[in-house]
Amino acid sequence: MCDVASVSDAVKVLVVDAGNTSVKFTAFEGNEVLWVQRDDCLPALDEFVPSVIYFASVRSQEQSALLHADLAAHFPASRWCHVQSEKTACGVKNAYHEPSRLGVDRWLGVVAAHHVIKGKVVIVDAGTAIKVDVVNQIGEHLGGYITPGLALMETTLLANTAKIRYDAGEVISGQGLPDSTARAVTEGCYEMALGFLERLYHRYTDYTWVVTGGDARALLASLGVPLVYEPHLVAYGATLVGSEKLRGNP
Repeated sequence: MCDVASVSDAVKVLVVDAGNTSVKFTAFEGNEVLWVQRDDCLPALDEFVPSVIYFASVRSQEQSALLHADLAAHFPASRWCHVQSEKTACGVKNAYHEPSRLGVDRWLGVVAAHHVIKGKVVIVDAGTAIKVDVVNQIGEHLGGYITPGLALMETTLLANTAKIRYDAGEVISGQGLPDSTARAVTEGCYEMALGFLERLYHRYTDYTWVVTGGDARALLASLGVPLVYEPHLVAYGATLVGSEKLRGNP
């Protein structure tokens, strides 16, 4: 990660990124990432007591409240900062007419990438969904796309196509056209994702591409796209936005 001058004003920070399928906990001490854990249950945090918790969630209000309550009980002395999508933050302007409708994970990735690159940037976050956002050199978020991720494409296809006989044991690398149903599904979904990203790359070849998420690096490497890999992009964005909020609301 590039030197973000103030990842947080707090010494020990816990970023809680509550996604649709799991919760990602990222622990910072100063600018250094100490550890990352992904779990729906609270991780073993007895050795780490954050001075501040930055909480970002795309879950329902009820689910978010339950997670917040569990963490608050575990860390009664920690300061809290709920991070949400806004019209502007950290010098970045949200493209959405209703800023809160932009997923907070996308927003935090946009903010962090702008501060990392300081120029025109395309952000690709590939996990459950493949999310692509574009930011110009002056920090204007121009918009973006959401498509199903690789695993979601496969499971949706299999769940809605009764006669596909899928044998997971047949999912092996092969040459040429797929010669089994499992390869046809897996490699077909992969090619769809590659085609989507390749079309976008042709439109934004003069932008720096920043990638995060489980599948993004491999997908773009297959296309030969020059990229900057930032596995902690969303967490860094949370610390930037959260620190700004705390400074403005002492």
